[in-house]
Amino acid sequence: MKRFLVMLTVAALLLSTFTVEDAYSHGLGRGESIVKSVGNKIAKLYVELVPEMKRYGSMGEQTLMLELKDAESNEGIKGVGYELRVSRFATNELLLHDRFYSSTDKATINFQPTMDDTSSVEGKRNESGFYIADGSEPLTVRGKAFRDAGLYRIEAKVLAIDGNMLEEAGRASYELLITLSEVREFNVAYEGKEYSIETISYFDAISDFNFDPASMSIRAVMPFNWDREFVQDIPLFHFEFYISKEFHALANKEFKGMLNGVEEPITVDRAAEGFVVVHYMTPKNRLLSIADKVLAMPDAMRDSMIVELVPVGDVNDGASTTQQEGGQVDLSTLDWSPVLRATSSKGSILVEMQFAPSTINVNDTVYFRFTFKDPKTGEELKNVRYDVMLYDAHDKHIDRSHRSKTMRTVQVYDGSFFTEQGNYTLLLTDVNDTGESARFSITVVPEFPLGIAIVIASISLLIVALMSRLGYPIKLSH
Repeated sequence: MKRFLVMLTVAALLLSTFTVEDAYSHGLGRGESIVKSVGNKIAKLYVELVPEMKRYGSMGEQTLMLELKDAESNEGIKGVGYELRVSRFATNELLLHDRFYSSTDKATINFQPTMDDTSSVEGKRNESGFYIADGSEPLTVRGKAFRDAGLYRIEAKVLAIDGNMLEEAGRASYELLITLSEVREFNVAYEGKEYSIETISYFDAISDFNFDPASMSIRAVMPFNWDREFVQDIPLFHFEFYISKEFHALANKEFKGMLNGVEEPITVDRAAEGFVVVHYMTPKNRLLSIADKVLAMPDAMRDSMIVELVPVGDVNDGASTTQQEGGQVDLSTLDWSPVLRATSSKGSILVEMQFAPSTINVNDTVYFRFTFKDPKTGEELKNVRYDVMLYDAHDKHIDRSHRSKTMRTVQVYDGSFFTEQGNYTLLLTDVNDTGESARFSITVVPEFPLGIAIVIASISLLIVALMSRLGYPIKLSH
């Protein structure tokens, strides 16, 4: 069975489109590098930050995982030594520079953000001067790293593989960008009542927020650099407003979006539970175009990104939205997959998941059904809240997929989300307000020439304590 799964995975990789145009990988809490020659191997570096989203003011522990993978087998390489640099992309401030080694295929480093401007590493070095990062010894980095939301640059130079130091000519340097997003809630006053407006920033922390009751416009400001050389390295600017549907006067408006006074296309999702969600998803080419306009403005704030949302009228009756509520579909008639189960490593939550149809084709509408249980008693947990996000076949966050704190047991994604074959990831975060996350992977692999797809689903539950005790070690299994 294991060989069969490996064969299918390799087939999926061969059938997928591979590009190496950019030096950067850029993802929400994760990234995969381009392929490089290192030692006698051809390898790529996978990096993941958990949790990938934090709430404003949270100082919870973050875990950075690095895995060097053989590009041919896609298996992790053991005994890798890294020279690691972590820096803020927006300011280029170096937050960590040291050496780490793992005897396993994964190097795991725990970060405990603090208000100190200096960083310190608490751990044990091996004879070669590398901090041991395979989980056999406690390892914690304290300081500014991952304290604030935003884009981070991860630079890892491979100094050793298979437990052996490499000559300089055989070493390879990898560079990736990963995003730590931040959720923040603002209470605004309108006609004698208070309402909630939430933001999710994927680039930097918000420095100023304003709601104008007269115009009903919203304005969020964050640090930015509009110089073209800086903007050139940003694959995507992503930002979200969440407007409570209880705020009827604002939620029932049509909107236009602005970035530093330049109108920018936005996506408005009115089907999300409890909120109208407004997405700004501005790729590099449009950012460069805006940069030219901003730099030509005499009074422009060139050191800030100003995100504005301006109402332009009421929503028309029957206005179209991406409906993902399931409508009048009888769920009992759907072709559901077998139940997939996983228990958290701390034994706190049992998650059961099914998807329909059990064979997923491109452009299918897909239903995901979740059940949450107490793993000791088997008793079903009711009214469980969680955030849910979807990643596409290239492990990129499908920006309009985020739903904040839903209690729905069935999630529906229409065919516009599944536009190509490959691996998709459904990520549930902060399940039941515990800080725990559940990840479900769904792989669609065409095997037969007649176009029949075999669907294989696997699940792993990744537990992260957002408010871990200081210095709590995370152990790797050996």
